[in-house]
Amino acid sequence: MSRGSQQSMQRIATIISGLLKGITFYPASHPSLLRPMEELNLLLGELFREETELTLGVTDGTLYVGEQLFVRPTPPVAELASGLSARGIDAVTLIQGVTLEQLGRFFTLAGDRKSEAELIAAGLLDEGIESIRINGITRRQQEEVLQPSDGGPYDSRVAYDQALTAVKGIWKEIQQGRIPNSAEVVAVVDTMVEMAIQDPSTLLCLSMIKEYDNYTFTHCVNVGVLSLALAAALGTPREALRDTGVAGMLHDIGKIRIDKQILNKPGKLAAAEFEQVKKHSEFGAKIVEKMEGLSDDIVQAVLGHHIHFNRNGYPEWARELPFSEMTDIIAVSDTYDAVTTLRPYMRPQSPKAAVDIMRRLSGTKLNGALVEKFVTMMGEYPVGSLVRLDNNELAVVFRSNPEERTRPTVKVIIDCDGNLLAQPRTEPLVRDGLPSYAAIVAVADPLTRNIDPACYLT
Repeated sequence: MSRGSQQSMQRIATIISGLLKGITFYPASHPSLLRPMEELNLLLGELFREETELTLGVTDGTLYVGEQLFVRPTPPVAELASGLSARGIDAVTLIQGVTLEQLGRFFTLAGDRKSEAELIAAGLLDEGIESIRINGITRRQQEEVLQPSDGGPYDSRVAYDQALTAVKGIWKEIQQGRIPNSAEVVAVVDTMVEMAIQDPSTLLCLSMIKEYDNYTFTHCVNVGVLSLALAAALGTPREALRDTGVAGMLHDIGKIRIDKQILNKPGKLAAAEFEQVKKHSEFGAKIVEKMEGLSDDIVQAVLGHHIHFNRNGYPEWARELPFSEMTDIIAVSDTYDAVTTLRPYMRPQSPKAAVDIMRRLSGTKLNGALVEKFVTMMGEYPVGSLVRLDNNELAVVFRSNPEERTRPTVKVIIDCDGNLLAQPRTEPLVRDGLPSYAAIVAVADPLTRNIDPACYLT
């Protein structure tokens, strides 16, 4: 254990407590979190001049940091002890060499209200982060956690994380000048195909995961998830479902060839910059074409996901090609995820507002029949919408209801007096075919209330 002064150990505990709370409202790159993380990194740097690691945890309900035991904790220290215990974390060990980026990943993983110790540790090791150890769990144990199980409550999130890892792996292989291996992404899509067949609503919940620091990767996975769900709703055969999911996850892979400064530019692109961005679909198709075991339909969908339903999009030279329905499915899913995600240059739209935007694009940029099928699948208030009920409670739409599109199943998260519920309450707004509990009266803005709806979905 690290010795450190009581003052420095208490400061470390206070910062970590604030970060665990703040990460549920803001991405790790937000200034509100970045500043305390930088201070934490400095404190750890000073500590690691004499020590090789720092362990903090909870024993008999009491927090310890290094050799300091906080028997009379301040409120932030007490909150940290409670927060660690709620996640099943007995101990967190920070090892010499831990970086600011790695700390950010830890807080992002730990900030998920559904995260437990094993999954947080699995996520860290799955990303190659071994300088943060949870409960002393070994890599072998984490590999067991990451294997698909027999329908447990975390299967869908594990599959999502595996998909994220697969997309990152493909990206890395391309950066290293290699032809990417498709096996990992195909395997995880196969798992998601089973989910789509058994319960498509599980995939709709996953599509609301938004890692703002990791936009390119989460966007690719979300488009794959949404495309797979839409294709399943259309009754697409199993083999074509797999191709649709893979195409969605690889649709933007060509962006690896685009200058990052252009991709991350906070303002409007200059004409020459936009011409560069437009090349990503061609770059992506060429990459996918070289990957073993992927069909021509996948290559075509990656090439044409910006070709538009009226074929006035790009690449211009490909407008006369006979693109399949898969291409239009990817375009619908791409649009929905893009407009519901916070970007440097764009405020996110609510799921309901996104659906309205897509309807306005029907017949031009988007296939109108597919948009309507997508709306039916998502419901009038899509999964992830923050809504106000007529009893003045706030709730997150949890499951769509194709039979009664205005009456989905919701999770009540704030009571009528404005209090955040410690345990969200699931309420179907239709029971036995009849209206029940309450009705939705308005859509609320989660950003103004510091609420991340995705925390209540997975």
